Amino acid sequence: MSDAINNIPPINPRKVDDVRDAWDGIASDFSTDIDVGKIVGDDRKGSSLVDIVNLFTNRYDAIRKILRNQCGFRESNTISEVDKEKKRYRSYNIIGIVTSHRRTKSGGIMIEIEDKSGVMSAFVRKEDSASQSLLVDDVIGITGSYGKDSDIFWIDRVQFGDVLPKHINKGGKDFDPVSIAFISDIHMGSKYFLEDTWDKMMKWMNEDDLAKNIKYLVMAGDVCDGIGIYPGQENNLIFDNAYDQYEMAARKLDLLPDHITPIILPGNHDAVRPAQPQPMLEHTIQQQFNSAIHTGNPCRANLSGIELLAYHGQGMDDIIPKLDHVTYENSIEGMKEMLKRRHMTPQWGERSALSPEQQDDMVITDVPDIFVTGHTHSHAFEWYRGVPCVVSSTMQGQTDFMNMLGYASQKGFLTLYNIQNREAKVVPFHANDDIDF
Repeated sequence: MSDAINNIPPINPRKVDDVRDAWDGIASDFSTDIDVGKIVGDDRKGSSLVDIVNLFTNRYDAIRKILRNQCGFRESNTISEVDKEKKRYRSYNIIGIVTSHRRTKSGGIMIEIEDKSGVMSAFVRKEDSASQSLLVDDVIGITGSYGKDSDIFWIDRVQFGDVLPKHINKGGKDFDPVSIAFISDIHMGSKYFLEDTWDKMMKWMNEDDLAKNIKYLVMAGDVCDGIGIYPGQENNLIFDNAYDQYEMAARKLDLLPDHITPIILPGNHDAVRPAQPQPMLEHTIQQQFNSAIHTGNPCRANLSGIELLAYHGQGMDDIIPKLDHVTYENSIEGMKEMLKRRHMTPQWGERSALSPEQQDDMVITDVPDIFVTGHTHSHAFEWYRGVPCVVSSTMQGQTDFMNMLGYASQKGFLTLYNIQNREAKVVPFHANDDIDF
């Protein structure tokens, strides 16, 4: 199987370390070092309007801090103070949250932007790329001025809390020469679960020399197909009981070699609430697994010194309809938009349900050393501003939903990322599938 491995060099042009033979490292020679930190989804305060407002206030404060401290964008004043002063031709910097926007005949967009002091109208010209990409609930910085004979605030620049262009993730000779493997959307319990493909992967993990380098297996949601997720699902299930599905998953994971620790976070098919952030699987289900580490969704974990951000990816369902360049086939572009906005579920009240927690755990406060999503049943690996991004592959065959979307899922690929040399490899396990990057 090793000759089928595609070695994908980092796209990031900044070569930080030239570490050789990191793929030859034996994972069992190095200690397992996992810190999952805070488990999300456990601090819901309520669901009143006040709780929702407090959630958005927390989001605003968190991304405002990113804009100020990481991007160097400082406000001239609050919206109410700028509105009172309203000096013609003076340039102002404002940080706020987009509450609405509409396309104008000129091709630009008129937005309403709000901070804690008030609301103002502002215009983004069609020449600005932000006129094609702004979403409601985005927290942004804007630079602009009032016209001579107009109360309209004309925006000259839109600043997102984006990852800095020269950012470099952690890695190199000071880190263990071990790798992290990524898979998601396994959907055990479904008639479409690719059991032969999974078993082939387990055999490879126990026998292949490269597999000896794997220290962690991150399973980014939808481990099981669940019950009652969509109308008619019962016709596509092998087990119509969620506990039986997880029992199957647990026994399949028992086949992993001892040097690989699985890390499981839930997705929209798993037996947790659909609203994000999602708590980890209930204790009764966790007990079925002998060695897995369970987390919430999203998961922020430190693996042998590397900061991982793992998110199942339901936020894609809201980004894809709004941004023309993002599709289910190339959902890695959606990951870039999440990093650009520093938020994984930008819009409230759309397809992705959000829970009004005390803190908005969907904010990407700290730039991760590696970012992974699933959910879309596609597959990709790319670098974005020094952050390796993985769209983890599925272990489910072509479903009715995929047929409805009109594309074939990219199934049976295992992505490996070596934390020392910052390289990725992809191993295909599904028959007749080719790697296409």
